[in-house]
Amino acid sequence: MEITDFNDKLFKDFFEIVHRTMEEIRFHPEYSLSKNNHHLFSPEGNYANRVFGIYSKISETKEDLRKIEVFLRRLPLKKFYEENEISHLDYIKYHTEVFFHKSNTLLDLFKLFTNEVYELGYSEKKCTWGNLMKSEVVKDSLSIKVIEYYHKSFEHIIKARNLNTHRGIFKDSEKDDIEAPLMIYRNSEKFNMKLGDDFRKMMPKFLLEYKLKKYKNERLLYIKSGNNAAEQYINFFMNVTIPEFLNRAKAKQ
Repeated sequence: MEITDFNDKLFKDFFEIVHRTMEEIRFHPEYSLSKNNHHLFSPEGNYANRVFGIYSKISETKEDLRKIEVFLRRLPLKKFYEENEISHLDYIKYHTEVFFHKSNTLLDLFKLFTNEVYELGYSEKKCTWGNLMKSEVVKDSLSIKVIEYYHKSFEHIIKARNLNTHRGIFKDSEKDDIEAPLMIYRNSEKFNMKLGDDFRKMMPKFLLEYKLKKYKNERLLYIKSGNNAAEQYINFFMNVTIPEFLNRAKAKQ
């Protein structure tokens, strides 16, 4: 089995602990549907609940990344989008930005998962790379190594996300090359303007449509490749981090 495949035995043990501790609280005599029951958890259950909460977010983020591929395969309700002045390029840009943000979210969740599994006690705000590296418990662990390599592999995407989030910048020269003539064609149809023959010869509509289709397929391939890499990192990260959780959970029984 490759290290980037899910270790079925590890995950079976992981979910058995989570399920058992959830069942313990559900059958507790003080359990109430109308109240917060966290105080009823045993030390093992409380630990498992915190770790599972972050694990669920990682799984959800992985699924969100995969959904981007589905969204990009075609522009649904084209007429509706165009009536609301949302072009195919806008649609591709929006989902590419989501890909940037979700890739960065995954990095943050790796840090939070490490914080919970190793019981470092940092708040979400203080669960930073610098603080994690201060901990003798984790600084030489494989969990930290995976986070470090993920950051290096996705560094260009993380930088793109930071520019997008903090500066409102979306750098894509290929998109820019298509956008200008596409806007001219769209406005000419909207305002019933006649385009000159020189422009039509320079950028005929069929060529523009071909370039748009090619651009979409390239974006889709780029995101699909990124998602495959992210999934491998998730599997690797879980395979080296969950054993630590199992050992600590067992000690709390």
